[in-house]
Amino acid sequence: MQRLLPKFSSISRQCSVMKITKPVAATESQKCLDINASDIISASMAQSQAASVMNEHLTRADSIPLLDPTTAELSSTTFEVTTPKIESHIIGDMTPLPFEEIPGPAVLKIWEKYWKYVPLLGTQLFSSLLINRFTQGRLSWNRNVTPLKYLFNEYGCIVRINGPLSGDIVMIHRPEHIAEVFRQEGDTPIRSGIDILQHYRLNYRKYRIAGPFSLLGAEWLEVREKVEQDFNEIATRFFGKIDAICDDLITRIYKIRNRQNEVPSNFHEDMIRWSMECFCNLTFNKHLGFLESPGYNSTSEPSRIIDSLMTAHKYMSRCETGFQVWRFFLTPFARKLFEACNVLDGVIGRYARQAQSKLRARSSRGDTMNDNSSPVLEKFLLNESVHPDDICTLLLDMMILGVQATANSESFLLYYLAKNPRIQRILYDEIASVLPYKDSVFTEDTLKSMPYLKACLQESLRLRPTFPYITRLLPKTISLHGYTIPKGTFIIMANQITSQREENFEDPTKFKPERWLTSSPRSDTDFSYLPFGYGMRSCLGKHMAETKMMLLTAKLIRQFRIEYDYADIGSSFMMVNVPNKPLRFRFVDRN
Repeated sequence: MQRLLPKFSSISRQCSVMKITKPVAATESQKCLDINASDIISASMAQSQAASVMNEHLTRADSIPLLDPTTAELSSTTFEVTTPKIESHIIGDMTPLPFEEIPGPAVLKIWEKYWKYVPLLGTQLFSSLLINRFTQGRLSWNRNVTPLKYLFNEYGCIVRINGPLSGDIVMIHRPEHIAEVFRQEGDTPIRSGIDILQHYRLNYRKYRIAGPFSLLGAEWLEVREKVEQDFNEIATRFFGKIDAICDDLITRIYKIRNRQNEVPSNFHEDMIRWSMECFCNLTFNKHLGFLESPGYNSTSEPSRIIDSLMTAHKYMSRCETGFQVWRFFLTPFARKLFEACNVLDGVIGRYARQAQSKLRARSSRGDTMNDNSSPVLEKFLLNESVHPDDICTLLLDMMILGVQATANSESFLLYYLAKNPRIQRILYDEIASVLPYKDSVFTEDTLKSMPYLKACLQESLRLRPTFPYITRLLPKTISLHGYTIPKGTFIIMANQITSQREENFEDPTKFKPERWLTSSPRSDTDFSYLPFGYGMRSCLGKHMAETKMMLLTAKLIRQFRIEYDYADIGSSFMMVNVPNKPLRFRFVDRN
């Protein structure tokens, strides 16, 4: 017993250390991932050092004999005295920590004083130079979600970036944090716009507004109320035309596939042509023949539109994700973007003038308007509360972003079905049970009778949402994860990372449509799955996009067995998720 007295004294000294480091226990509960102490503010460094001191004392070799059964009573008594005091202190201190204590890359604080001398960063926050600094040279610039994933793994589930002149930026991914941001936004949420398109319209074309996508607050709410009903009805009114365009793509596949039933490496362009043909039919009531042989002639109007669309999308991404030098002079990238936008603007303007002339002629004859057969453009023009310039800018946004988004999402869906033949077989069986004959006609009702088809689409959008990030500007001060986030902070919500985490979805990297067919389906307020955004800034064309993708998928699966034999296809971030490898699918006829 005398030999144990010095060790009992040692335990007493350890208990005193635990009392000194009680605030560390409270601070550690704020983290959900390991943090690199060298990148955090000095206060956090001090707390981490204190924690290491505590761990060192608790693991010393001279404490081990106290675990011997002959001394169990003594050691138990010692720890029962100190533990309740520590827990009491943790429970009592619930004051949110200040904003400055949110962990993040400390290196950017040094840059803060230099930002005044360089152009503002793009609102999407993906400058190649900054990404390299965020990750301290350990990752190269590749336009995907890896840099943000690195930041969360390094600093925790809430990361602060010292922002440029516009203020600091906070990045989050946990559903409860995303839910709290959306709960505070009200009816007039503010998100980041596309700066280069605003510059094009306001400074280059001299439009009166920058476009609906870039509208904020009450202005966006007013435009949405005017056009939302038309968007919700468009797929129903033009379902037959969408069906015919899907048949055009099937005809194209038969024509371009080789003896191994494989389509060329540029099949992604055919997907964009399918999406653009749907857009022109629904918007202008014009079948331009994007998927027909004459439409592939380089001098044809369909080819000019497709080339301009792909060019605009490419250089919009490049202008938006770097230093915005184009604010001061016309850069080569900005010039190419503006030239492409001029072509697309010209197409929209020409059809708008034709629609106006048609409506005037109809009015002079006293003809009544048939809403069920009128294209979107005519319905917008008949709405006197919507300015014609606003209509053209809205359609250009839909053309550049919406057409690409639909084509890319459908491409990812076909890829996942090709990589999972068992799931593809289940889907085929469902389609055959609803439409048992090859000449059976698809309708909206038949699509609604295919829950597994809808589940496949949902699962694909979970793994590859169209927009991997959602942004908001906080309208009021809130508390997140025990930190105070002040009003006016720019929030980036990494919804693609959210939907691929184990705590939100079992086997998150696997394509499992069955997860959407459970007896307790996920609610509309489940913030771990937001492929079309949320609230007043959610995608207007959600129903139209889902209808087009489900219909094309069902028709392709009924006609072909889809296979893919090459390297896994990932995504590149170009304002939307884009396949990073050629879509070299094999379309094998079903018996």
